[in-house]
Amino acid sequence: MSAGGSALSGQLERAAESLRAAGLDLALLATPPNVTYASGFEAPLPVGYVTEVTGWRPCLALLRAADGAGWLIVPDVLLEAAQERTSLDRVLAFDSLGHFAPVDPELSYANALETALREAGIGAGAARVGIDPTLPAEAQSLLLRAFPNVRVDDVTAAMHAARRIKTPREVELLRAAAALADTAQERLLAASRTQGPWVDIDLWRDLVGAMEHRAGRLLTVQGALLTGPRTAVVAGALPDGRVVERGDLALLDISPRLDGYWADCCNVVAFGGRPDADQLRWFTAARSAFEAGVEALQPGRRCCDVAAAIEESFGRHGLPVTHYSGHQVGAGVNEPPRLVPYDETLIEPGMVFAIEPGAYAGHGGRSGARAERMVLVTETGPDVLSAFAWGL
Repeated sequence: MSAGGSALSGQLERAAESLRAAGLDLALLATPPNVTYASGFEAPLPVGYVTEVTGWRPCLALLRAADGAGWLIVPDVLLEAAQERTSLDRVLAFDSLGHFAPVDPELSYANALETALREAGIGAGAARVGIDPTLPAEAQSLLLRAFPNVRVDDVTAAMHAARRIKTPREVELLRAAAALADTAQERLLAASRTQGPWVDIDLWRDLVGAMEHRAGRLLTVQGALLTGPRTAVVAGALPDGRVVERGDLALLDISPRLDGYWADCCNVVAFGGRPDADQLRWFTAARSAFEAGVEALQPGRRCCDVAAAIEESFGRHGLPVTHYSGHQVGAGVNEPPRLVPYDETLIEPGMVFAIEPGAYAGHGGRSGARAERMVLVTETGPDVLSAFAWGL
C-alpha cells in the first residue's frame, strides 16, 4: 500500500467491512464525497472545464470488499494530481479532450473501468457490486454487458455506515476546515464594527478572500450572506449588491471545502451598533437552542433526542422549530444522520455534527438568527470544533 493508502487505511478498512456486512463484493463509487472518502483525492465537483471536457463523466473509485484494495479512475487532466493525493495504489486515466487530434472519451472511460473491474477480480463468476445511484448509465451498461453474472445493488446505505464515524485523520481535516470557516466569521464580525460603508457582495468577496489567503489556495465555498430584513426568513441567497445599513443584522452561513472536507457554521452580527431587543430575541432563542443541542449530543442518545432538546428549548422562548436542527459533516457538507424528530440513529463517539437551530420573525419581520457550530462527539462529552465568537 502507498504512503497515502497507509494514511487512509482506517477509512478503507471501514469501507471494506461495511461492504462485506452488506453482502457486497465490490463498490463502484461516483459521488464526489464517496470518491474523496475512499481515495483521499479531492474529487472535483461537477462544474467547470474538467466537467465539460469529460462529457460530465465523474471520477470513479472501485473498492474490493475482501481486502480494501482500490482503483481510482480520473480524467487525464487530473492524473498527476490524483497520483500525488490518492490513497489507492492503482490510478487509471481516461481521455478528455484531444487538443490536436480527436479522442474518444466514451470508449476510453469504458476501457479504464473494464480494466479496473477485471483487475479487481470480476470474471465469469457471480459477484455483487454496489453502485452509487449517480453512476453514469454508460458505466452501468458496461458493467452488466461485460460481466453478465454481476448483480447490481445500491451502495448508499453501506457507504453511509462506513462514513458515519470519522477516523482520526478525518477529524483533523474537519478541525482544519472549521478553523478556516472561523476566519470568515471573525472577519465579518470585525467588519461590522467599522464605520462602513458596507455592500454585501464586497463583504462576501472579502470573507472568501480571507479564507483563501489562510489556506494558500483557491477554495470551493458554499453558503449565504443575508442582511437586514432578509435575515427574517429561511433563505439560502448569496449577496447581490445590497447596501448594508447601520443597525442591520447580517447572517453568514458559510461552508468552505479544504482537502476534500467541509466546514459548516453560521453566525449573526449587528452592523454599526448594538443589537436592539427584537434582534436579540431571535439570537438568544437560537443560541439557547444550540447550547441545548450540544448538551444533548451524548453517546448512546439518538439524533431525535437532540432534536427534541432543541424543540424544548425553543418552546421555553415561545417559538416553534422552523427547520431541521443539524446534520453530520465530513467529505459531504450535509451528511446523514440528521437532527430531526424521526431519525433514531444512535449517537457515537467520532461523529461530527453541525448543530444549526434558527429563529426567524418571518415575512414582514425585521430580524432572524441561526446559531451553528461544528461539534465532535467524544466519550467524555461534546468537543466544539468551531471557535469563532458569537456576533451578538
